[in-house]
Amino acid sequence: MVQEYLNNKTFEILISVFQNIKKEKNQLYFISNEITCTLNENKNYKSPEVWLEIQEKYKVSNNKFQETQEKIAFAFYTLSENIVKYAKFNLIDQDDAVQEGVMICFEKVDRFDPSKGKAFNYMTTCILNHFKQLYRSARNYNDLKRRYSDFVQLKFEQNLPYINRNFKKHNNS
Repeated sequence: MVQEYLNNKTFEILISVFQNIKKEKNQLYFISNEITCTLNENKNYKSPEVWLEIQEKYKVSNNKFQETQEKIAFAFYTLSENIVKYAKFNLIDQDDAVQEGVMICFEKVDRFDPSKGKAFNYMTTCILNHFKQLYRSARNYNDLKRRYSDFVQLKFEQNLPYINRNFKKHNNS
């Protein structure tokens, strides 16, 4: 189990860097696609050097993005694992819950605004709300399964006299 402490200031800086690099990467991707379309449409376009420069910047940005993504994934993993260790929801597998927590953090990371609150609180709230939803879904599924089992058993018991009568008719003949 993880025994690391996640520093909020470091966490916020990591999220901010991740958001900026992701934004830059997406911008370069769209610019590159736009230039590619222009080059394909207009064969006389004289400036493929710009396209090569953007492609190179995109590769560098993509490498930075992957490095930052690995760092932030480790931070999300640490946070999720500590929350799972703390929360202890009975109907949820702990390993799956940690993975779900990391995925939820990646889904919600773009919405984080440091001026509105602390990163640790925001991500913790997102993870706990998701875990509560998973717990409710699992509980509702188990309740539904139990009610269906009770229903089938009741129907079987109601039809039992009918089955016994038919069984006696067949055995007497």
